[in-house]
Amino acid sequence: LKPFWLKLRNRLGSRATGRSRCSTSAGTMVVLAGGNGATEASRRICNVGACFQDCITYAPRLPNPGETLVGSKFATGFGGKGANQAVQAARLGADVMMISKVGEDIFGTEMLKNLTTQGVDIAHVSQVAGISSGVASVMVNEKTAQNSIIIVPGAVDQLSVADIEAARSSIKACKLLMVQLEAPIEATMAALRIARDWGVMTLLNTAPAKQLPADIWPLCDLVCPNEPELQALTGLPTSTGSEVNAAVEALLKQGAKKVLVTLGEKGCALFETGAEPVFVEPAASMKARDTTGAGDSFLGALAAHLVAGNALGVAMNYANSVAGVSVTKLGAQTSYPNSEQMLARQAISLIDHTSLGLDDTDEKIRTLVDVAVAETPCTAAVCIYPKFVKLVRSMQKEQPERYPRSLKVCTVVNFPSGQEPTEKVVQDTKAAVQDGADEVDVVINYRLLIENKQEGCKAAQELVKAVRAECPQGQVALKVIIESGELGNEELIVAASEAAIAGGCDFVKTSTGKVKVNATPEAAEAMLKVVAASGKAVGFKAAGGVRDAAQARQYLELTARILLGDARRHHEVDARQLRFGASSLLPALRSCATSASAAAGTKRKADVARCFQFWPVSCCFQFCVREAGDCRHSKQWEEQQQCGQRLLQ
Repeated sequence: LKPFWLKLRNRLGSRATGRSRCSTSAGTMVVLAGGNGATEASRRICNVGACFQDCITYAPRLPNPGETLVGSKFATGFGGKGANQAVQAARLGADVMMISKVGEDIFGTEMLKNLTTQGVDIAHVSQVAGISSGVASVMVNEKTAQNSIIIVPGAVDQLSVADIEAARSSIKACKLLMVQLEAPIEATMAALRIARDWGVMTLLNTAPAKQLPADIWPLCDLVCPNEPELQALTGLPTSTGSEVNAAVEALLKQGAKKVLVTLGEKGCALFETGAEPVFVEPAASMKARDTTGAGDSFLGALAAHLVAGNALGVAMNYANSVAGVSVTKLGAQTSYPNSEQMLARQAISLIDHTSLGLDDTDEKIRTLVDVAVAETPCTAAVCIYPKFVKLVRSMQKEQPERYPRSLKVCTVVNFPSGQEPTEKVVQDTKAAVQDGADEVDVVINYRLLIENKQEGCKAAQELVKAVRAECPQGQVALKVIIESGELGNEELIVAASEAAIAGGCDFVKTSTGKVKVNATPEAAEAMLKVVAASGKAVGFKAAGGVRDAAQARQYLELTARILLGDARRHHEVDARQLRFGASSLLPALRSCATSASAAAGTKRKADVARCFQFWPVSCCFQFCVREAGDCRHSKQWEEQQQCGQRLLQ
């Protein structure tokens, strides 16, 4: 075995040695106390729940009792609240294991393969002979995207306390235990007790709603019902805000530590004894096509961010965004975005979609705006020459639904040379603001700064102050272009950034995009450090040279590391902190936002490599076989070798 093992490890290379760290952030914080064996580097989620086969029917409306309707579409998919939440968390990069049972039938076999493909550990998911896999019959109203669901638990009803005890050591090593009410309550309670014994954080999703034993609530750190479930649990109405408050109070009095109520299109709210409720607004409005599994998407995303060390309030915001994306596609798991898709969507919302060509025409600018708003999310702004500001404003006035006012109109002055007289720059700025510009990008005289640092900084600060006077603070954003590529060294980049901030800017911007060297990570880091040191609410704009999702991620993580203290908090970066000035970035990001991810396969290889550092060789091959999804046990050397070779390929 040794030569083959070494070959496999060598092929996987440095990915075998990766380590992650856990940090906290400001806001409402949930302490994730791992038990014995649960280290900060091991941010694992254990999900005890059901795996179902979804059978989905789409119709113009839901049928009345005794009525037969003709539907428009039928589809099958993978579901079950436990599996859905596990898959969503795994797609966002979490390390997830599942405890469940499926039937020894075609549905069960396919569900196991699907979980493995999605990156979920199925070591504790077994097949039961003679009992069907769980099935969910879903009816979707095509007009409203609302749904009704009937589930037949099937094999998951056989999940026992003994099964949970067999997984005790695995639960003990996790950061978070997630449970729902689709599995037998005895097994669910057993898992919660093990987690409580070892200090593992617990999350109970109270779906499908049913009467629960009183001793379950003290075992739950976070209880997550929706409004109908909250009503079923407490017997109290939940149709108004005050009624929701009263129902939650009743639940807290029974011993629940925190209650997070999902409110559908109204967002979500967190309640805790002795504290004011925390409300999180829904994500940006997106046309819903199918809400099936949206609540599971929310909880999977919430869990992924909690185990990564994020504050609960931050995790709630992110989970809202993820669930908001899921409702734009049909199905449950098929609609769930992965981390790369979410990053691409975030980066799109930070773009100043730009056209600053000498041959720009009204028609070209109309096309620019159409592209900026063609899909949700739209870009942060369009950046155009001053003569086109009125055109875009008229488009927004005439068709506000198509061209939302949230799309900012940005223009440029003293562009691109930075050498126009201050009086003309001020006059141009005043005219642009009167025409309706939301943002103004001004170029400083970077050439003077290169020739004489002191004089150049003084002139830059005075210019920025003069332009600031025409851009009311809080109404018109002022971005200062320092042309970092032309300045060429960190000393001048820092000096120019400090002068811009001293003059009162809202953003420091790398470049015009009209020179040989535009945005670079090195210049960005220097400028962001100046921003951080200033202590002011100033953002950074990378202009020119940012062309794909990988480069966008680099700047997002750099901004998060310097301004927020942790690169992993990049999902918190917003359009007040970072912008991308680009003409070609948008199509690349939109392609990434809608494409399928191959991350699951990469994650599996990395997991296999990591296991080699701790497991005996024979166990490694068992892991390879199981994770490859081809068989349940490694009984023969031939099977082991074949599965390992397939993994290498």
